[in-house]
Amino acid sequence: MKQLIFILLAILITKSNLAQNPDWKKIHALQPDRILQTPAVKPTKVLLVGSFHFDYPNLDGHKTDSANFIDVLSASRQKEIDELNDVLGRFKPTKIYIESSNERFHDSLYNQFVKGNYQAGRNEIYQVAYKLAKKLGHSKLYAVDAGSFLYEQSKHIPILDSLNNVNLPVNSRRDDYWNNQYKKMYDTADSIEVKLSMLENFLLMAQPATLQRMHGHYLSSGFNTKDNSGPDLLSMWWYNRNLRIFNNILQTKPSSDDRILVLFGNGHMPILQHCFYASPEFELVPLATLLSQ
Repeated sequence: MKQLIFILLAILITKSNLAQNPDWKKIHALQPDRILQTPAVKPTKVLLVGSFHFDYPNLDGHKTDSANFIDVLSASRQKEIDELNDVLGRFKPTKIYIESSNERFHDSLYNQFVKGNYQAGRNEIYQVAYKLAKKLGHSKLYAVDAGSFLYEQSKHIPILDSLNNVNLPVNSRRDDYWNNQYKKMYDTADSIEVKLSMLENFLLMAQPATLQRMHGHYLSSGFNTKDNSGPDLLSMWWYNRNLRIFNNILQTKPSSDDRILVLFGNGHMPILQHCFYASPEFELVPLATLLSQ
C-alpha cells in the first residue's frame, strides 16, 4: 500500500513539474501562420494612416478650439505635408483608400487634380491622398467609407431610431469622470499637436498607447448602461461601421502583390487595425518603420 502511495505521489509530482515547465519549443512550433500563410500566397501589406481632419468639421464629440487649428495651407505646413507624403511614399502603395463613400465624386475631382484643374483643399483626402496618389501615378482612389447598420436601419425600425437618438441611462458618475479625463487629454493633445510637424503628428497618432486609449473612450462613456443598450448601440453603430469599411476594402480584391494604404480619421484605426492584424490575408506595416528606409 505504501508503495502504491509513493508511485501515485511520484506521478502527481511529475505532472506538476510538467505543468510548470511547458515545452515552449513545441508550443512555438505550432504557430497558426505555418498553416494559414504559405509561400505561394503571401499576405497583402497594409499601411494604416490615422489622421485628424484637416478642415476641422468638428463633427466628433471633441471640438478643437480654433486657437489650436493647424493651417495646413500655410507655406510651412505645405512643406511639412510634402515631407509626410515623402515618408508615406516609401511604402510604395498600389492602392489608396479614403474616408468617403462617394467614389464617383472623387474619380472626377481627382482626374481634374491630376490635370492641374483643381487646387487641393484643406481636407486630408486632398492634401495627403490626392497628392500622394498623383505623385505615384495612380489612376484613382478607393472610397470605402460606410454608414452603420444602426444609421441605415433606424429609418425603418422605430426602436432603432429611438436607440440612435435618446440619451441612454448610464452610470453617470463614471461617465462624467472619464469624460472629464478624456477632455483634459484631448485639450492637452490639441495644444501639443499645433507645435509638432505634420509627420510628428501622424507618428503620435500611430502610437499604440494613443490608439488604445482613444478607443477606450468608447468604452468609458455611454457604454455602461443599466441594460444592454450601451453595448448594442456601440456594436450596431461604431463597430459595425468599421467592419463595413473593412468589408468594402475586401470588395476591391487587393492581391498579394498590392500594397494598400488606408487613410481615415484616427478614431477608426483601433478597430481597423484589429481587423487587418487578425486576418491572415494581410500584414501590417507600422508607419515608424518607414523612417529608416
